[in-house]
Amino acid sequence: MSAPTNVVAPANLQVGVFVDACAAPDKKYMEVTMKCGHCDKPMSTSVPHEEYHVVTVGQAVGIFTSGAIADTLINGVEGYARRKVYSWTDTVDVFKFALEAGSVQVKPAKEK
Repeated sequence: MSAPTNVVAPANLQVGVFVDACAAPDKKYMEVTMKCGHCDKPMSTSVPHEEYHVVTVGQAVGIFTSGAIADTLINGVEGYARRKVYSWTDTVDVFKFALEAGSVQVKPAKEK
């Protein structure tokens, strides 16, 4: 497996590109830290990762190790684009291709 590749978003993209917890894609488990929504206390857990989720059209875009996070970002977004990929190199290639093709878009979810 190759080392992580830097992915740079175009200047006109309003929201940053997220790569969640993928700093060391060769590790079988990753340490993920987030804040509690109620008390702001940091919480950590180790999660296995063998697949990546690329969101190129959604409320936020990027590479994610959690399918649940990727699902949340595309929920209610018309014309969303999400793909599951099984290697880090292919994942970066998929996202880079979308960037170069100009198909990466941050879109709001439709109001209910």
